[in-house]
Amino acid sequence: MPTTIDSPSAASSPLSSLVMKTVFRMCSLGTGLITIFAVFLYAKQESLLYFPSIGGIPRRPSSNPRGYRSPSEYNIPFETHMIKCEDGVSIHSWLLLHPQSLSERIPTILFFHGNAGNIGLRLPNAHQMFKQMNANILMVEYRGYGDSDSVKPNEKGLKLDAEAALRFISNHPQIDPERIFCFGRSLGGAVAFHLAKYAEQAGLGLGSGSGSDASASSPSVSSAQNTNTNMDCENVQPLAGIMVENTFRSISTMVDQLMPMIAPLKFLVLRMDWSNEKIAPMITTPVLYLAGDRDELVPHDHMHHLYNLSRTATASENVSKVGASTRSTSKKSVLTQMHVINGGTHNDSWMKGGPQYFEKTRAFMSNIMLNEDGNTSTSSNTNTRSNSFRQSLDQHQHQQQPVEVVMGQEDGYGAHNAGELTSRNAIPIMPNNLVGMAKEASKGNANDNVSESDKKKNY
Repeated sequence: MPTTIDSPSAASSPLSSLVMKTVFRMCSLGTGLITIFAVFLYAKQESLLYFPSIGGIPRRPSSNPRGYRSPSEYNIPFETHMIKCEDGVSIHSWLLLHPQSLSERIPTILFFHGNAGNIGLRLPNAHQMFKQMNANILMVEYRGYGDSDSVKPNEKGLKLDAEAALRFISNHPQIDPERIFCFGRSLGGAVAFHLAKYAEQAGLGLGSGSGSDASASSPSVSSAQNTNTNMDCENVQPLAGIMVENTFRSISTMVDQLMPMIAPLKFLVLRMDWSNEKIAPMITTPVLYLAGDRDELVPHDHMHHLYNLSRTATASENVSKVGASTRSTSKKSVLTQMHVINGGTHNDSWMKGGPQYFEKTRAFMSNIMLNEDGNTSTSSNTNTRSNSFRQSLDQHQHQQQPVEVVMGQEDGYGAHNAGELTSRNAIPIMPNNLVGMAKEASKGNANDNVSESDKKKNY
């Protein structure tokens, strides 16, 4: 009887088929998960960047610990304003205003905060800038943050916030529109870059209008809420200069840093831009880069990269760095400086920098003001007033002490007494990984459901 011998290929066919089916199913499952994940990132990416409330810190300044609720705790004159933006959204702001601001031509700094927490947490920083730099400070609270309107923050909206703040402060009756500077930390640095570009390109053609007529409040009593609703202002000019601290090249490069696993998908899902490296070589506005060399969130080389773009910007050099579209628009900033803070981390560089931090920022501003064009209509006494400002800065320089901050205690805490502050930083920092960002985003969504009646109670 013939003997039947099984072929090796025949014996292995069922096993090969099973392996192929398993691989196919795994690939299908993986593709499905990647697709779901990509859709999630596309829909929720703003929630992974903007954190009006984070780590148990309340959204509204009035709910902060003492010393972080209002400028009135620092015994300095200030105004509270609700500034209406082009799209109808109103944003909350505090203007720390020196007496005789206009007659003495005291400079003004627009202060743009980072992506986490309200402006109250920046009060110790702004208070020191007000004193050490002898400048007015307009602290701007982005939409969706603090006491601003409860709308979802996004890149387009924050740019409108910045533009509205500039129009408002340029037409304030106590502000010199030729001496408006801008400071931005982290995300605020991107807002500052945008505003510098906006002011250069469009600021001079905004038309006529009027700012708020509120007067400075009593040093110890918070001012009444004031709403500015005028969209057209004739007084906007290019910024005198911008100061950016620990900011990034672009959101795209930050995705590479914080979410390397999904970086290959960013060309499909990333809607946010905030590309500072495109703007840096395009503007002539003076720029001061303040960089902490121990930044735990933004790689330190991002600031060096931006500094080099500003310092050496030419069409031929920047084509390879920021794209061919910069060939006809790349310019060199008229003044570009960089100050590295030894030991400075993402949010505490202004503290770690000590007296030298404020010396550098004062010198940057003073250098610009001492070289103002004396032929402008409001600059007849520029040299005399600039020299007076330099003397005032010199006096502040000799009085400087290292700056330290602590979250306020509920009992026996006086924020106006600098000696009671200790070396703990109040400014929150966003998580540095996707899981942490998603966790905080879910908390933030729960805290966003605040009624208008609750909002009004906080004033």
